[in-house]
Amino acid sequence: MFNKLFTMDIKKSYKYVLIVLFCFLIGSVMQNILVVKTFEFYGLPILGAGIVLTWFVFACSDILTECMGEKFAFRACLGGVAINLIWSLITWICISIKGDNEYVAECYALVLGSSLRITLASAIAYIGGSYLNNHIMDKLHKKHGEKKYYFRAILSTAIGQLFDDYVFWFLAFAPFGWSALEKSWEMIAFLPILSAIAETVIEAVITPVSKRVAYKIKAQQVLERG
Repeated sequence: MFNKLFTMDIKKSYKYVLIVLFCFLIGSVMQNILVVKTFEFYGLPILGAGIVLTWFVFACSDILTECMGEKFAFRACLGGVAINLIWSLITWICISIKGDNEYVAECYALVLGSSLRITLASAIAYIGGSYLNNHIMDKLHKKHGEKKYYFRAILSTAIGQLFDDYVFWFLAFAPFGWSALEKSWEMIAFLPILSAIAETVIEAVITPVSKRVAYKIKAQQVLERG
């Protein structure tokens, strides 16, 4: 697929951006599939499994913001939300069709069948967190120019992730008596902080890679402008 992409008659920098955009959209869908599972430590749930990919999605968002601007990155976020909603609709249709193995059908529904509540919570939190991440990244870029990439990438991720995690866990799992998946208020208060810290630490570790990718794309953009 990528070989075909590089033979298309479009600017090389746009091809790089399309690859990052593709990774961003795929990661956006996959992290929502993982999010219902939580990792435990001595019997206590401490992190949602979405953390395996969330840092990657935010790193891709940082690259898109750095190279293409805040508006482009936010449109990419809305595209990710739209794909997630379409994916949820498809899985709901598949779950509603009776299968020939009840056990397999129950497992399928348990793994892939996010409720409407979780789907909407994810969409709202994701849009808000991505907007904050993109906006902060873009404003700091305009203020500092090409300097302080690490600072703006890590700060924007920390704030965006904290907002995303708190809104998602509150809307999806607050104990209102609507779902068996609901968590306690203590977990709602604690898990988003731990998750945001872990995601920010991972982002800090991976930032040298995202910086290199972003600056490679920007250098190509400069060459193409002549």
